[in-house]
Amino acid sequence: MRSICIFAGSSDFAIDTYKEEVEKLAEYLVSKGVDIVYGAGRVGLMGVLSRKVHSLGGKLIGVVPGYFNTWRLVFDACNELIVTRDLQERKSVMAGRADGFLVLPGGIGTLDEFAEVLAWKQAHQHQKPIFLMNLYSFYDPLISLFENMLKKNFVLSSHMSLFKVFNSTDEFIVFSEREIFAKDQVSR
Repeated sequence: MRSICIFAGSSDFAIDTYKEEVEKLAEYLVSKGVDIVYGAGRVGLMGVLSRKVHSLGGKLIGVVPGYFNTWRLVFDACNELIVTRDLQERKSVMAGRADGFLVLPGGIGTLDEFAEVLAWKQAHQHQKPIFLMNLYSFYDPLISLFENMLKKNFVLSSHMSLFKVFNSTDEFIVFSEREIFAKDQVSR
């Protein structure tokens, strides 16, 4: 995996709980040479990610709609900044630049991004991995919703394997070492 698209919240009010996990994730991905494709944010968890990746010399590929491209919202040290017409184009560009998707805690925008790449995968538009970071049980209600959709026959059991849930950054790292980066070494 050479690049990963990270969806994350932009609320500064939610940083404290998740900061340490997000910084640990950033350190790990930079140590593996993975480029970060993301919403270019300087606020919220995106801002935590931006600052940590930048401080470690990692590559940040920010993708932002023109109407969000302001100094208050956009991290000014992205290695590459792509300005799009709108959110739809942003999601398409982000998906095209990434080898997989990682979903951190977030709000409506993050949920929208997760749902869209999940729907694309379910419709066979891509086969990239999707990782849902259930840090501090943040996504437990969403996981319960998926289980209810399965129970009520709105999704198939195979749809539950379209994404993988991790309850901590450490859990993601163990999986990645075994399933992603070990395989990358063999294929090179």
